[in-house]
Amino acid sequence: MPPLSALVLQASGLHRSTAVTALHHLGYSFLSEVSSNAFALDRLRSQGGVHLLICDVRIDPVSRLEFLQTVARERLAHGVVVSGEMAPGTWSALSHLLQLQGMKVFWLGNEAGTLERLRALLADFQPREAQLGLPLNEAAADDEVEAANLSSHGRLRAHLQPKVSVATAQVYGFEVLARWQREDGSVLLPSEFLPGLRRAGKLDSMLFELMTQAVEALRCLGNNELKLSFNLEAEQIAQTDFAAAVERNLRALDFDPRRITFELTESSPLHAPPLSLENVLRLRLLGCGLAIDDFGCGHSTLQRLMELPFTEMKLDRHLVADVNNGDPRRLIVLRNALALGRELGLKVIVEGVENAAQLRQLQQLECDCAQGYLFGKPMDASQVGTFLRGAPLKLQKLEAVQAIRPAQ
Repeated sequence: MPPLSALVLQASGLHRSTAVTALHHLGYSFLSEVSSNAFALDRLRSQGGVHLLICDVRIDPVSRLEFLQTVARERLAHGVVVSGEMAPGTWSALSHLLQLQGMKVFWLGNEAGTLERLRALLADFQPREAQLGLPLNEAAADDEVEAANLSSHGRLRAHLQPKVSVATAQVYGFEVLARWQREDGSVLLPSEFLPGLRRAGKLDSMLFELMTQAVEALRCLGNNELKLSFNLEAEQIAQTDFAAAVERNLRALDFDPRRITFELTESSPLHAPPLSLENVLRLRLLGCGLAIDDFGCGHSTLQRLMELPFTEMKLDRHLVADVNNGDPRRLIVLRNALALGRELGLKVIVEGVENAAQLRQLQQLECDCAQGYLFGKPMDASQVGTFLRGAPLKLQKLEAVQAIRPAQ
């Protein structure tokens, strides 16, 4: 495995040296420090890119924007930590622009890149899985994935991330996520293997294998209450008899459809709307829930919210990411999104909750549910029992957060 690499594009001084020291502690053994865009591009191109870039955009912001777009276009970094802001309110636009080009984006703001701050910021960043010099969303060996038989080879693994009640921090269910485990033990994320499965026409096979693994995990626990949610892509629900295939699979698993929610991803608009709507209606009549995923970005439009029979609204992590950093517009959007969900009678779930401050804010706003690293990372289905046995201790710690809630 190649060593982790990073480049810091920042004027020399205390902030830069602080960030470099922190990166060393985080395992980045190959580090470069530069002060100009030209030097930075030369260094990145000569070494084939880096896992992480730290870029200060306060100096000559227009040229910094051009630099970041070049880095994204040439795939010279897997993730970027942006320091500062080019103008008030521009962070969201910059973040969206870079993410559309395949980069993981984090905002440091005007703070120094201390070890504590960078560790928290990069908690869910997995740079070792980046293969530099290739399009980031095509980094996996597609032939390996396409050639595999999902059920017999056992390479597809269901990973479950807990979903909790905000009021009590108690686990009520899990989102089931796909991971691909290679023979050498390394694990690929969906962005790295889904393109191959999609081309091979195996998205449904993946879904039913994940359902089998997750249901069996709960059955081994003897639990008849925890709920499961699964991601669907628009092309899946545009298939003839898709809902009927789901019904047959649930019947074979002897699992109550009312404990299943399907999350409609927003990577693309709906295909074949009449057929998609028919499948969605059949799933709902079967008893399954339907969530609009990543609401607040992509194709999550109000029109779609009106047209489809959703039971849940999942708010995108960006709506809560910087809610405690003094951005009043972000808080207003979050508050009104929660109010919209309530008025429509939907269960509202906020994704990406990573710290106690975010939890307190959601408690103040009387949000229904949440998921994020504060409550638990995605875990292999075999680890769910151990996690739930340790959940009461974690609950006690989170209850301490509730005890210090600021007065409303």
